[in-house]
Amino acid sequence: MVHYTKIREAQDLSKDIFISYRNDGCSNQFAHRLASDLTGLGYSVYFNPNEQHSDCFPDRLKNAVKECKDFILVLSPNSIQRLCRNDDVDWVREEILTAKANGRHIIPVLVDGATMPSRPEDMPENLSFLPYVDAIKLPDEYMDSPFTALLVGLYSKQDGKDRYKDAFNSNPDYPVNDVFARLTEKAGAGDVEAMYELAMMHYYGVTSAEGQSSFDYEQAVYWLRRVSEADHPLCHEAENILARMYYNGTVPAEPQSYEKAMEYIERAAPYSEYAKGQKAYHLREGIGCEFDFQRYLDFLKEGMENGDNMRAIGLANFYIKYGKYDEAMAVYDSIENLTPDMNYQIGMLYRNGVLTDPPKPDFMQAAYYLRSAADDNHIMAAYEYGMLCFRPTGRFRKDFRSAQKYLQIAADGGLANAQYVLGFMYKSGHVTRDLPKAVEYLEKARAQGHSFSAMELASLYQQPEVQNYQRAYECATMAADHGIAEGEFLLAQLLFLGRGCEPDINKAYVLYSRAYDHGIHYASVMKSHIDRLKREGRVQL
Repeated sequence: MVHYTKIREAQDLSKDIFISYRNDGCSNQFAHRLASDLTGLGYSVYFNPNEQHSDCFPDRLKNAVKECKDFILVLSPNSIQRLCRNDDVDWVREEILTAKANGRHIIPVLVDGATMPSRPEDMPENLSFLPYVDAIKLPDEYMDSPFTALLVGLYSKQDGKDRYKDAFNSNPDYPVNDVFARLTEKAGAGDVEAMYELAMMHYYGVTSAEGQSSFDYEQAVYWLRRVSEADHPLCHEAENILARMYYNGTVPAEPQSYEKAMEYIERAAPYSEYAKGQKAYHLREGIGCEFDFQRYLDFLKEGMENGDNMRAIGLANFYIKYGKYDEAMAVYDSIENLTPDMNYQIGMLYRNGVLTDPPKPDFMQAAYYLRSAADDNHIMAAYEYGMLCFRPTGRFRKDFRSAQKYLQIAADGGLANAQYVLGFMYKSGHVTRDLPKAVEYLEKARAQGHSFSAMELASLYQQPEVQNYQRAYECATMAADHGIAEGEFLLAQLLFLGRGCEPDINKAYVLYSRAYDHGIHYASVMKSHIDRLKREGRVQL
């Protein structure tokens, strides 16, 4: 027996097949059945009967037509008559013209005895191409042979690769709406643990089981701040997340601020290994604080004395990084015409501050040389100058537009790190929020093995504009396989909730454990849910 997936109300999502029809009874019923059958066979189908009644042709319908592979046009006798009359307002005609203009694969399907006009001149000029397009006739009770002919003619294939593209929440043992309502009530009553879990549900977009993720950073920040102000061990976990949000520029109605990120990191660092690592990174790069060579050196030495192997490695790399470079600078000074690569090397010497004792970066001088090399299409210089503009330190000012311009050069040159940051900028809207472009560049970086791009994609593919839970699952798997804590957590969430994959609570539990061990405290909350289900005898671990 074929399982027919319920066709959800259309969203602004990319689907392989777009079904166009007129709401005239016969076409409507036929299109609905065709959509159900194709969806049941595993195809990705855009179908929304309600859109046909809109007062204006919605942009989301046009976007869906532009993104599809196959444009199936259901035509009844009435539909063809309406097209021939060339009415002023005709959304089916608009869909056809959009498909034609964007080179979509148009497949007319004639139903209820419909026939195409024998002469192109019987149709309006802008639709005169339609009689030349090969059409398929399907009877009302379409038989195997014509229906098979339709399937064979599709560009979209039933290969199983997109089987879970629209899978959202198929785990009946975790009623998201009920959990969200319960936590909201408890958080309102002052329960700190409920506040934290509620904040994380908003942060990760797990507040609804209605067919799309519902990220709400404003609510996430509200509850995280409540937790951070409480006398509770979870306050430091909340500070870690708030620091990340300020660093990424995702705190609603507030500008990106490395300084505020550093404030929260400083609060959490005495109690959190994760925060200690972030503090080391900020001190080393001078992000959110003044670069202080000795302060960072002391921080690394302190960690090494306390048995912190990661900081010991950092100290070794730090000494290697600050070698003898005066001799190299003397060579560059002797050359009259510097090549782009020489400008890049000099820029990096100033960027790393190795021309003074103690080292002190000169970002203004670094920017001069790096930009000079970048303007000559030096890929690494374009990346480094773009990053200076993206996360400036010292007297150098933040300039997201310049950052995007130069990162674009490096990204188009194939540099995975540049593709990652550029994709992140499009995702976060530092200049312009463009999720399809974010997907494009993050996917390029991921294809080169950039695991952090896979982690960003795992979250991005759960956003309504580019929603594809199967790709979210695949990217989360890659990030988790590379040991990225948030990738492990996102993969666990997808497995537990059954989004983009079959639910697997056992695998989810293992991944939650790994994510928790790697610093994602919220994973312990999800583990407790699974433990409860086990106690109730609803799952076997």
